[in-house]
Amino acid sequence: MTLNTLSKKDVTKLFLMAVIAMVIWGIIGLFLICLMQIVSMQNFAKDSVHKHGIAEMQASRLGGAAIIFGGICVLVFLAVGGLKGSGSGPLNIDWFAWIAILGCMALGLVEDIRNDSLSPRLRLSVTTLIFGVVLWFWPVLIPSSVGAPIIDELLSFPGLAFLLVLIFCVGFLNAINMADGANGLVSGIGVVANIIFYNEIGGLGFLVVLMSCSVFLIFNTISGRLFLGDAGAYGVGACILVSSLYFYAEGYSSLSFLAVLFCYPCIDFLFSITRRFLQGRSILHPDNDHLHNRIHFQYRKVFKSKNMANSASGLTVVSLSSGIALWGYLTDWLPVVSEQWSLVFLVQCLAYGLCYYLTGKSVLERQAA
Repeated sequence: MTLNTLSKKDVTKLFLMAVIAMVIWGIIGLFLICLMQIVSMQNFAKDSVHKHGIAEMQASRLGGAAIIFGGICVLVFLAVGGLKGSGSGPLNIDWFAWIAILGCMALGLVEDIRNDSLSPRLRLSVTTLIFGVVLWFWPVLIPSSVGAPIIDELLSFPGLAFLLVLIFCVGFLNAINMADGANGLVSGIGVVANIIFYNEIGGLGFLVVLMSCSVFLIFNTISGRLFLGDAGAYGVGACILVSSLYFYAEGYSSLSFLAVLFCYPCIDFLFSITRRFLQGRSILHPDNDHLHNRIHFQYRKVFKSKNMANSASGLTVVSLSSGIALWGYLTDWLPVVSEQWSLVFLVQCLAYGLCYYLTGKSVLERQAA
């Protein structure tokens, strides 16, 4: 195992990241930054340049592994320090949440270490099995109604309700993984979501995820040398998925609010698979014509720094999607249990379509021009 050396520019970035992390989280923030720096310097599990059509710097795919190890260390540190929260299960995290999050992370970690070793169908099968087990033994996550007459009629049949929620879980997880193409995009959504979850519910689990994701967000957007990878995307996706189902089941928010909170990955996922289907391509095969790819294409005309254009793309998407939910939550603009958030979600859908159109031609057309 070899380590890459640091340039003067890298040292400056590391100092800046360490200061920001310490201001927010103290010694824990410094520990996580140092851990991520060490992981990013490893000479294996590197992501290929231009893989997502955005990344133009060689970077490690082991961001998820860093979050796993760092999160476990922080959990132990906080528990030993006597910090407690509400909730059940070990360290305030239900056993079945552990199964979902760690199971999905393990699946993604295999793909990060041995890139393209798992077929899309195999990953779909494994994630279906994982969430099938979770929903079977934790049926409280399966809603009996969502406020839509036709869907509520279907949810009145237990077996059908189980199947519908299972399909949604697998689809949402893949939507998060598909959205992981720009610096700070998925981790930013994770930070926004866990600010709200921790503030409403409490518990060490939400606090640790918030710490880990926020420090990764700092490292990822400033350095650009560490990506979430599949382990991170699957792990963050499973975390916010299980948390959201529980959040809704316990009546903490409306479904409309959660739709606004996670609008980008859901809208982009549905739009992308529809686009691929209409083009006669496999809906399982990735492409580089997502909205964040198009926004990045425009930012590259503005920023000289490759990493800055990448990070600006991700942060712009987060700010104008999940950021709206956070702003509304913090300012009490609308109650989180209000169904009026559905109007906001409708505006977000229209804004996505308009932005997709205005940000230019597709990647293939650009290359042919």
